[in-house]
Amino acid sequence: MELSELLERLNNLKRMPRTGWLLCNVPLNEAEDVAQHTFEVAALTFLLSEELRRRGQKFNAERALGMAIVHDWAEATVADFPYTALKYLGPKGAKERMEGQAMEDLLAGLPGEGKCMELWQEYAEKRSLEAKIVHAADYLSMLIQAIKYRERGNRSKELDELWRAVHADIEPYAAEIEVVKELVEELDGRYSEFSP
Repeated sequence: MELSELLERLNNLKRMPRTGWLLCNVPLNEAEDVAQHTFEVAALTFLLSEELRRRGQKFNAERALGMAIVHDWAEATVADFPYTALKYLGPKGAKERMEGQAMEDLLAGLPGEGKCMELWQEYAEKRSLEAKIVHAADYLSMLIQAIKYRERGNRSKELDELWRAVHADIEPYAAEIEVVKELVEELDGRYSEFSP
């Protein structure tokens, strides 16, 4: 693939709604798109990185930011799968295998192919502190967006279900990373302000 073709495909992420929000009764014209989500994940990763450094944690912020940037690139080819669809994709790991193949296809022949694929794989494996921070940022972004939809009047049971699912997914990261735990507690308070 040529670099210009990759850039055109990635540009599609600006027009690709995050389908989970649509299933939470968020109107299409208000639904966050994948590119907006990626920006927020990168911003959160940067801010969490700075806080970890401030607290004396050794951390490779450049690596984490790279992961944050590439973490949803596969969706330029395979689209965004909402939480509710994951159980229909087959055996555990099917989504990751599909996205891994999509990443290989997207990056094939590009000068940065190896580095981008390495960052994506590290993110997918969730082993390093940097990968865990990006996963936490991914979930924090969803919690923040859910609060924004709640503030705008969305009281759907689907939004509450998504909140609970994301909350459960972020728990291991909150248990391991203090700043993530602090943010989740703060966001819990914000979400409950708008609950019936």
